Order: sequence, then structure tokens, then C-alpha cells
Amino acid sequence: MHNLLRFVKLNQSLLLFLILESFSIFLFLSNNKYQNSRFILSINEYASIVYSYSDAITNYIHLKEKNKFLSEENAKLLSLIERQDNKTSGSINSNNNFIYKSTKIINNSINKRNNYLTLNKGVAQGVRNGMGVITQKGVVGIVQSSSKNYSIVISLLHSKTSIGIKLKKNNHFGILKWDGYNYKEATINNFPSHIDVSIDDTIVTSSYSMIFPENINIGTVKKINDTEGYYNIQIDLFEDFNQLNYAYIVESKSINEKKLLEKSFRNE
Repeated sequence: MHNLLRFVKLNQSLLLFLILESFSIFLFLSNNKYQNSRFILSINEYASIVYSYSDAITNYIHLKEKNKFLSEENAKLLSLIERQDNKTSGSINSNNNFIYKSTKIINNSINKRNNYLTLNKGVAQGVRNGMGVITQKGVVGIVQSSSKNYSIVISLLHSKTSIGIKLKKNNHFGILKWDGYNYKEATINNFPSHIDVSIDDTIVTSSYSMIFPENINIGTVKKINDTEGYYNIQIDLFEDFNQLNYAYIVESKSINEKKLLEKSFRNE
């Protein structure tokens, strides 16, 4: 209270001026309808601007929650579509049942020879080693290890990552690897030169993989080099690994059955 009184005493002239000025403006606006309406209009205009900025800030604060919700809903939708396709499809791939789990990428590298990602889901959320990780744009990597609530993923941008792929237009198979330089590109080496392949052809995952569903987009053909009966093909990746945020962990329900069957056959 003492400080307040001291402040009033020191600034009494200024405070008196402000009070008189405010009272004068009030009288002026009260007795002039036109000026009063213009004043109210101006106030409303500035208030609208303030509300717009306030709403934008609020939306930004809640954007993470909205993105998480949408990602989880998309994962549920993908699983439902997969089950529906399995019921209606008569193809061999109809036995490959996949479940999708939404996850957030909380760490990522792109400028090393061997790159990794960290996910915010682990064993407690049903994540196991060997599960695939994808986005709506393409393949991201494969889960290498998991703790209770986190997982480490070997990125597609890794020297030891090999992805079974095919040309979408004619189903011819190949192996895609990262060349170790540009995070936007990958390569398919030793692709038979008698196969029809052209610039801008789409590359997708193949049915040979039990880690990833078939026909997940990966990229397009950018450059074709002919080397003694084989093509070395440069691929433009659909996914920008420098902007990864949310992804989907892919669980194959039949991968163990396939592995056991193939193992028993090899042992005969």
C-alpha cells in the first residue's frame, strides 16, 4: 500500500491528465454518434486481429495433440482396410495380415553412413525387433531393438539396409539400398537390363517381404546406368527423411509361421 501511495504521489500530474483525457473522450463519443460508431468499429477490428492471433497460437499449442490423434486414427484405418482386403482378396498376399501402430519419431539422423531413428513406443506397446516402419509416403526402416517405451530403428539410410522392391508396372523384383550420400536418393544395383524400365517408373515393396506390406510406395526412377548387361538405377525417394515426424510400425501376424515353414523345409 505504501508503494502504491508513493507511486500516485510521484505521478499525480500524469494520472490526473489521463483521467481528464479519458473523461473528455468519453463525453466526445457520447455526444457524437458518428464518432462513437467509428470508434466501436475500430475497436472491433483490432479485437478481431487479437482474437485471430490468439486462436492461431492456441491451435499451434494443440497441433501436436491433433497430429497424434490423426496418426492413431490413420493407423486404425489402415488395419481395418488390411483386414477388409484380406477378406475379399483371393491372392496369395491375402494371407499376410498386417497391424499398424502409430508412433512419433523423436530422434533421427540423415548425415551419417549408418543412420538410426528413435520411436516413442516400445515393448510395452507391443513393438518387437524386426518390425517394419513406414509413413504414408514410403518405407522408413526396421526396428532393431526396443526398451519398455522406446525403440531404435535402422533407417533406410543405412549401409546394411536392403529392401525387396519391384517395378510397379511389371512386377519385376530387385533390391534397394542406400548409396550413402544423398538422403533423398537410393539405388537398385544389378537389375537385369532386359527388363523394361523407364525414367519416372514407380518403385514399391514386393510380396517377398514379410516385414512390409506389398505395394508400399518407395520412389521413382531418376537415372538408369547400363553396366555390362545390368542396370544400376538411381531412385528418388518419396519420403523426405529430413522431415520425419509421425510414422506407422507394421506388425506381420504371419511372419513367424512363414519363417518356421521355410526353416523346416531347408532342414530336410
